[in-house]
Amino acid sequence: MSKISPRPSSHRTRGFTLIELLVVIAIIAVLISLLLPAVQSAREAARRAQCVNNLKQLSLAAANYEGATGIYPPGLYWSVLTGNYQGYLGTNMGPLVHLAPYMEQGQAYNAANFLVNIYYNENLTVHAVGINSLWCPSDASISEIKSLDPATTFYDPVIAPQQARMAYSSYGGVVGPWFTNTWSIPGTGSGSHPNHGKIKGNQLGMFNTCSDVRLASITDGTSNTMLFGEHAHGLLTADDQLGWQWWDSGNLGDTLITTMWPLNPHRKVANIDAGLNAKIFIVSASSFHPGGGNFAFVDGSVRFIKDSVQSWPLEPLHGGSCPEQVPAAAQVNVVDGYSCTWSKYYAVTPGFQFGIYQALSTRNQGEILSADAY
Repeated sequence: MSKISPRPSSHRTRGFTLIELLVVIAIIAVLISLLLPAVQSAREAARRAQCVNNLKQLSLAAANYEGATGIYPPGLYWSVLTGNYQGYLGTNMGPLVHLAPYMEQGQAYNAANFLVNIYYNENLTVHAVGINSLWCPSDASISEIKSLDPATTFYDPVIAPQQARMAYSSYGGVVGPWFTNTWSIPGTGSGSHPNHGKIKGNQLGMFNTCSDVRLASITDGTSNTMLFGEHAHGLLTADDQLGWQWWDSGNLGDTLITTMWPLNPHRKVANIDAGLNAKIFIVSASSFHPGGGNFAFVDGSVRFIKDSVQSWPLEPLHGGSCPEQVPAAAQVNVVDGYSCTWSKYYAVTPGFQFGIYQALSTRNQGEILSADAY
């Protein structure tokens, strides 16, 4: 019996045509374009949740500090410089350093030398302590620790200025609608500024110069009073990023922010001088979160405030006894003819009132606010 070999099939496997490949690629591109915003939105939601948690930790640390000491930490205090700068005053530690032990950052607190000015070489170590819980993950540049110019930054009367590195913070204590500047340095022979009491009486927020706010003074309600807010490092110019938002400094624009200007002012106003050698974008609250920013309140809650929150009228900008320009709804003058540096006194312009944004930043002005107002 002969074996017959099967005939090879004449059928060939058919491949994709060029048109079919293009159609498949187009479908994949459409699916990616639909999926990418969802992925980005999910990532931003995670970053925002971490930012909320950071602010929650700050508010709880402040509550524990108040429970232990009876007051909230000072916003800024001044110390006397010596040596070549004898007779001058220099910035000292801000509220975040005082709160460090209550945030499981005892090593950062221990690195700070409160007996000398922040600019002196004894405090070089604390400058470079990077604390992850002070960095909002939406602000990509905030975790960079940058080198500072010793020739222009540090004034040590004994040791030559040394190279230092600085860590930064995404968060600042809320001073209210305006920042007042005064000094009181007991035990040094300097005493207090003649207008110290008047200037302190002009402070409306939770933090300010020489502030010592007690829980009983928060008569607007702890759930209606801002404690900390965001200020986005990456929205500043490269030079401003280097010189501002220092995590350990109490300066306005470092770890203190004001509601004088609207939330995310870079979308609404020009970046003019806001006093004390800082500009509006430096001293105001801002964030990379779409549509607004996060704020911690005294009661421990953290809420997202929208860019659309009602703020007081800005235009026309104007000045008073000082060269500083302020919104139409505010006035700035000098008490008793003293200098604009130490004796500026603010008030609401007659016929105007705080916006909701400003009202949320005051602790004792008697505003009645509901949750749907912001």
